[in-house]
Amino acid sequence: MDAAQWDERYRASAGGVWAAEPPAVVREITASLRPGTTIDVATGDGRTALWLAARGWTTTGVDFSTEALALAAARPGGDAVTWVRGDVTTWEPVASVDLVVSCYLHLPDSAAAVARMAEWVAPGGVLVVVGHDVDNIAAGGHGPADPAILYTPELLRGAVDERFHVARCGRMTRSPADAELRGGHAAHAVDTLLHAVRVR
Repeated sequence: MDAAQWDERYRASAGGVWAAEPPAVVREITASLRPGTTIDVATGDGRTALWLAARGWTTTGVDFSTEALALAAARPGGDAVTWVRGDVTTWEPVASVDLVVSCYLHLPDSAAAVARMAEWVAPGGVLVVVGHDVDNIAAGGHGPADPAILYTPELLRGAVDERFHVARCGRMTRSPADAELRGGHAAHAVDTLLHAVRVR
């Protein structure tokens, strides 16, 4: 989907597309970190950016959908986040940050997008990427049905270089109670998670 299609989806969403909080695994990883600077990539209606800002992070939320950013900015706490319209394939931050988070961003070349995001992480900083795994299709979970844009552990691990220590990279099953789509979904979903720390 391009920016115009996402704009239309957010216009029709009556207040938001996604759940109110970031995925549980993102909350778990980031809760143990000392707040600093962070970028939430493909922020959508801002759930992850707002959650991080409320916990003391200096947060930038980036998305290519104008409608998504308008929804995000209008949510409680929206004035605590810097909202930026940008495409991950071309946008660059002005400085590296302590944490880069990306939730459910799926592109024709996701590996290249993740590699670009990794460049934004400062030494000692953390990269967290979570998205639908290719096995999610067979599992019947909500999400894209095109395997070409879905994740695998091998894809995400290969997107970071020797400057990163991979703390965790693998498939995980997400229950309907933690579904990222507002209102949940009946099936268990299969995601891939990358949690990497830039060591140099």
